[in-house]
Amino acid sequence: GVSGGEDGARYGPSLMPGGSEKAWEHVKPIFQKIAAKADGQPCCDWVGPSGSGHFVKMVHNGIEYGDMQLICEVYHIMKD
Repeated sequence: GVSGGEDGARYGPSLMPGGSEKAWEHVKPIFQKIAAKADGQPCCDWVGPSGSGHFVKMVHNGIEYGDMQLICEVYHIMKD
């Protein structure tokens, strides 16, 4: 999973890799170098076996879009 939009394109994305733990050890330095940083730590870590990264990104999107819908509905109620 990759997250970050236009800021991620400019400053590094949040990465949620899944798959083989053995393969993760080989790509970890690359992924963590290109990832966004928070308090000096990379926004990237292995999240689990096959398909886990996609699942984490799906949950992330569900929360994000739920938040946006809530903001829109509250704005509509307050405006009207």
